[in-house]
Amino acid sequence: MIKNVLTHIGGIEAYGIASVSLFFVFFIGMLIWAFRLNRQRLDDIGRLPLHDDTLRSQDSNPHIDIAHE
Repeated sequence: MIKNVLTHIGGIEAYGIASVSLFFVFFIGMLIWAFRLNRQRLDDIGRLPLHDDTLRSQDSNPHIDIAHE
């Protein structure tokens, strides 16, 4: 039944071509974007979770007592 419905719709083949073309353009665009990324910046971003504790311990002063209300 669905096959009969789809064969009688005029211009249905354009949707298949458009969807594959859109996917192909998006995929190529993502590849270009990924290859143009700055490696040094990605390495710095990748190390951020590892540097969280060291930065927090350097910034905090153990001699200051903060009272919470």
